[in-house]
Amino acid sequence: MPTPAKPDAQLSTQVKPDGTQVAQASSTPRNDQRGCEVHVLPSRTIPVVFIPGIMGSHLKLTPQRQAELKKTTDVSWRPEATMETLAVIFKTPAQRQMLLDPQATDVDRYDLSKPAADKRHSNVEDVAYLHDGPAADCADPDAQQQRDRRARLRGWSEVFFDSYGGLLQTLESQLNQMCRDGQVRSEWASGKHKVIGVPPTEWGGNGGEALQPSELQTVSDAWYPVHAVGYNWLRSNGESAKDVAKRIREIIAYYQQRQFDCEKVIVVTHSMGGLVGRALIHPDFGNAQDVVAGIVHGAMPAVGAAAAYKRIRMGFEGSGVKGYVFKKVVGDTGPKVTAVLANAPGGLQLLPSERYGPGWLKAKVGDEEVLSLPKSDPYTEIYTVQDKWYRLITPEWVNPAGMETSSEQDTWKMLFKAQQLHQVIGAQYHDHTYLSFGSDEGQLAWGDVVWLVGKAPFFHGGAGQRLGLEKLHVGTPAEGWQIDQDDGDGLAVLMDGLAGHTEQKFGVRIADPAQPGDGTVPAERSAQEPVRQGKAKIAYQQTGYEHQGSFESHAVQTSTLHAICTIALQAFAWKTQT
Repeated sequence: MPTPAKPDAQLSTQVKPDGTQVAQASSTPRNDQRGCEVHVLPSRTIPVVFIPGIMGSHLKLTPQRQAELKKTTDVSWRPEATMETLAVIFKTPAQRQMLLDPQATDVDRYDLSKPAADKRHSNVEDVAYLHDGPAADCADPDAQQQRDRRARLRGWSEVFFDSYGGLLQTLESQLNQMCRDGQVRSEWASGKHKVIGVPPTEWGGNGGEALQPSELQTVSDAWYPVHAVGYNWLRSNGESAKDVAKRIREIIAYYQQRQFDCEKVIVVTHSMGGLVGRALIHPDFGNAQDVVAGIVHGAMPAVGAAAAYKRIRMGFEGSGVKGYVFKKVVGDTGPKVTAVLANAPGGLQLLPSERYGPGWLKAKVGDEEVLSLPKSDPYTEIYTVQDKWYRLITPEWVNPAGMETSSEQDTWKMLFKAQQLHQVIGAQYHDHTYLSFGSDEGQLAWGDVVWLVGKAPFFHGGAGQRLGLEKLHVGTPAEGWQIDQDDGDGLAVLMDGLAGHTEQKFGVRIADPAQPGDGTVPAERSAQEPVRQGKAKIAYQQTGYEHQGSFESHAVQTSTLHAICTIALQAFAWKTQT
């Protein structure tokens, strides 16, 4: 009885430096009648470039700073390196300031020439995607190791792969297996990433048309290699945009040198990466508008997020075991966060800009609203004020390491530069802009930051209040309240400062978030800004995910696939476009 034929073997396609495409097959016994399938890459190449959010790129220290910190490794920020990550929990504000210094860090990129490169970038392992693409000079015979190395060479290992790896592999797999024998593959017509025939409203879209089989067949005549480009998120997003633009031009040149027809990329961004993406196509920064065909934004704080103010004042939040570890790592108190973000232009650019609108910083005594700022300019009314209790920056938290390059004045300069960047890119969106964002009642965000007045702590002037011996009375106006104590741990002790009034102390704390969003970016105040400006071709308003994990959502991944294909269909000329 003859041996049943096994499924055809799919061979890995490799591209030599001269553009020649090759595949290698092994001899098999005569009774193995499987065929060998070789995928020849189309000559048109449209790289998809992913730009991560804040804290989403791995950073390394300069040799000098590593020596100053007496570290055995040069790792500055690498959330996937478990021991390195957990060690940050125990870092003081001064140590955090030195560890995450924009002037002493750079992106930790994969360098195949380094002996320990694979081990260092082992966060990317066991990847599986259809078109292996250019093999560079990887001579290792092990196919899986070669695939992993190619992924690292595309920048996958320089970003937070635990968070973004699912997206990168989904895009690589789906975009490069659109059709077979002229017919749409089942992955596009059914299952969790069904796109064909599905109206964008199914993923929360505010318009747009379903992608048809003929349209997918048209755009399938291209190779879509997926790249990730990390950046130093501590530095200005404008500066990062210049670095990303350089990388994109290098990617395009790489494929052109291998005889592929490659002129433009499609960009996908997450969170703060959206600000980088918008600066990327502005002449004053990245000046890469000529090589970007379109941009898909995910969870973008288009005009900032009030959570940035809250976190600088009292640290990050987090619930459950994972959330507890997260906030301990990134900073669970104001002094820990301020030591980093007050010296990081990129982080300061996440604060609400003028376009965020007035009155997002409030104070309440009971049900009475006694403070509502800004009236118009948050930079002069909140961020750079020195003598107000609601100020953003607490001077003694700025420079715990005593560095010569750090002071409150330096922070103010960074803040005014942040204002300038927001003013420049405020209306800057690509003509082919798509975005997904969370508007979830279960993922509330700080659209407004509300300080609530209550009793002072027992041992800080509140003993009589808490024992019922003293009635709390707080005078207004709130602008005149004075700081008595603020340890940055969620509760500040104030006095009302009124003449002739007893120096009664009271406490203020920031209320829990109350506006629908993704836990970080509020939908109405910030995420919807491109919609209000009429800049988004389609905006996908969604639920079911938190900010960092947005691209782990099947709805976000699928709407991103739809957006990429639509950009490709509309931004390029196709022979058989219908």
